[in-house]
Amino acid sequence: MSAAWRITPGYLLGTGCFLLLAGFRVAEGSWSWAAIFVLAAASQVYLGWKAAPARPSGAPARSSRTSGGVQRNARIWRAMTASSCLLTVALLFVQPVLSVIAAAIGLYCSWMVVRTRTVGRGAEV
Repeated sequence: MSAAWRITPGYLLGTGCFLLLAGFRVAEGSWSWAAIFVLAAASQVYLGWKAAPARPSGAPARSSRTSGGVQRNARIWRAMTASSCLLTVALLFVQPVLSVIAAAIGLYCSWMVVRTRTVGRGAEV
């Protein structure tokens, strides 16, 4: 994958979920909500592209276990955890079945926050 199209995994997961929501809305016939979710997916791709570490082409992949890289990853996962929790609460009122998916994503993001902290301390995961 070229450096220009590199997207962090968390944002890729968010993009997939928004596209899934768009598909559900299209199936229900709600084209306006589908368009909103497609725009949200596009914004996830853009944000993921901006959040991806830049490296020159041909350079070997560096480990993100440096102090700055670990802190940055922890911040990203914390932000995704918070947004997943907010999305879960919002979906409880709009589409309760989908709130279960958002809650599962929030749990995964929380696990990644803990895992990132463990890696930051030097423990092997």
